[in-house]
Amino acid sequence: MDDRRDVGAPVDDLLARADRERRGGGQARAAEEYQIIRFVAGGRPFAVPIEGVERTERVPTITPVPRAPAFVRGVASLRGGIVCVVDLHRLLTEQAAPAGDARSLLVLQDHSGRRLGVLSGSLPDFERVRRDQTLRAPAAEVDVYHGAVERDAELVGVLDPTKLFDHLETLLGDGGA
Repeated sequence: MDDRRDVGAPVDDLLARADRERRGGGQARAAEEYQIIRFVAGGRPFAVPIEGVERTERVPTITPVPRAPAFVRGVASLRGGIVCVVDLHRLLTEQAAPAGDARSLLVLQDHSGRRLGVLSGSLPDFERVRRDQTLRAPAAEVDVYHGAVERDAELVGVLDPTKLFDHLETLLGDGGA
């Protein structure tokens, strides 16, 4: 029996509610807080603003791509579209992620419509974050963060989807580094 939950429907409902709040009466609160989706990749916690997530899915069949860089796990077919699936840990650290089963796939998107699949070792966790709780992202060689939040005595990097896509395109343009 498959014990994985279908995480797509609850995320779709949450995304629709966030979109309604953005368009309507939640504007004063939106100025003070935003929503993130927390997940684990390669044993490390990450988060992404909810508007950067198109959907979450069960882990689909991933087809490897010959001669792709090590951080590219392959491609997957999702509801009639193809998405590139990456190992986020390897993309950011150039080290293989610790062994573990992926429990869900987050499909990230940016304002220009670029899409990317990121495997998560946990089911996504949704929460609101006050803007004054967001810490400035430290200067780093790999600039893919919007900021960071502290959760459970742990610093969680909040990814900026546009910066992540730009970084990925730079690596792929350089032949995969």
